[in-house]
Amino acid sequence: MNTNNVLRQITYEIYKQRPVMPERMRTNYRIERANGGLLCDLWFLTIGCIHDARGGCVMCNYGKGSGAVHWDKILNELKKIVECLPWEFEDFLLTPSGSMLDEREVSKSMREDLCGILKGIKTKRFIIESRADTISTEGLNFVKKAVPDADKYIEIGVESSDNWILKHCINKNTTYGIFRDAVEKIHHAGMYVTANIGLGYPFMSEKAAISNTVRSIKDVLNDGADSVVLFPYHIKKGTLLNVLSENGMYSCVSFWSLAEVLGHFSETELSKIQISWYKDYFGEEKSYICGSPGTCLNCEREVLKELDEYRETQNPEIIRKLRKYPCLCHAEWKKRMERENGRVDIERTEEEYRKLAKIYNIDLQLLEQEIGIMKDEFMRRYENE
Repeated sequence: MNTNNVLRQITYEIYKQRPVMPERMRTNYRIERANGGLLCDLWFLTIGCIHDARGGCVMCNYGKGSGAVHWDKILNELKKIVECLPWEFEDFLLTPSGSMLDEREVSKSMREDLCGILKGIKTKRFIIESRADTISTEGLNFVKKAVPDADKYIEIGVESSDNWILKHCINKNTTYGIFRDAVEKIHHAGMYVTANIGLGYPFMSEKAAISNTVRSIKDVLNDGADSVVLFPYHIKKGTLLNVLSENGMYSCVSFWSLAEVLGHFSETELSKIQISWYKDYFGEEKSYICGSPGTCLNCEREVLKELDEYRETQNPEIIRKLRKYPCLCHAEWKKRMERENGRVDIERTEEEYRKLAKIYNIDLQLLEQEIGIMKDEFMRRYENE
């Protein structure tokens, strides 16, 4: 696997300190307007992402479950929620606190139970999320069975098409090649692929992150993704991004960066690119997000309104409008982008690794070994750019 042993050790230490999700937060759902209709996102707690529990992605905290998940209570709550959903949806997203097709998180019997309660759902598209390395024929058969009349989409957290970034910035513990293999399996089963791409990778400038996000979206579309969801990263409690932020090494990207990324695509391409989690959906009382993308106090509410409209309508005129938005903070952002290095800066990455190593008491030999590997792979990846 594409494993970074320093990041994995640090994220594992962070995971151990993260509190278990409280019993009362077994299920949750939200309904919003997207793609010209209603979207329902129905979530339930599992033991959590297996990768996360071993030292996972730097930005993720979907919830840490206890060793004993009370499935009977969860299923009963999910039944009640589904029974209270009278609408016909454009999109219906069913998500555990991890990967739907990882049997260590959602067993075969749990999937059978889910099929039983989903039969009444009316939706154009039925969507589940799972890591690329969990895609299997048996899992895809469950998706076919769950909501028979809907188009089926498998949403995969790709984050980046760059294996160096996946390993040394995100700690994804997978490769882009595994995603391409998953696309082939999913299409062979007659289903569609949605690729989740991140914006705001750590250990690099915002300008470099923009450049890599644009490239990643182009790559996944060229390699068979039927749609893309673009996620600007939040800073969540219990993640490495939070630690980096608290130590002056990370801040969320601007909404202007989100508009800049979208501005690189044609109208045809934009019709395949959705945005999500550019704002905190939890609300202040429930949220464990402690930093979000934004602009300034003078324009943020209006910009957020424009982004909400774009999410609902996919109107490319909104992106053109945002890229010309007349606010002082936008002008200052443009000047900052002119000053920033648009390439991955290996010296900055190494410096921040060394700071983290001191915070977490990382063995010096392990640190030097991983930095050496990182530099060698960096030279092979970027020497011709």
